[in-house]
Amino acid sequence: MTTIDSTQLTKELFALEEEGWRAISAADGDFYRRLVTPDTLVVEHDGVSTGDDLVAEIDGNTSPFEGFTLDQERVVPLGPDSAVITYRANAQVAGRGTFRLYMSSVWVRRDGGWKLMFHQQTPVSTQES
Repeated sequence: MTTIDSTQLTKELFALEEEGWRAISAADGDFYRRLVTPDTLVVEHDGVSTGDDLVAEIDGNTSPFEGFTLDQERVVPLGPDSAVITYRANAQVAGRGTFRLYMSSVWVRRDGGWKLMFHQQTPVSTQES
């Protein structure tokens, strides 16, 4: 049985999430283009989309972040090569204020790297803001 180093797993996956936030701010879809698969699903407030849709949305980003923070990080290993992660994000969007979201992602290690298989965003209730 393979032992899972949860500290290393947490470091690796949250480094990818943080890099992803920087890529979104820079409207750099290439970062996610390398991470999504034909099976990737994304659930946001406006519906369910694919990894390709996510990349197109990022490429067309016209509302860059002025800053963001990620906290309340949790990782649940699903096996030696997969995990679900959750965290809360606070993003300051130019001209639009601060968005607070709970995020969940499922990552799977394939072909020598991590792939984003599922991602969901849930707005933080106004009572928790």
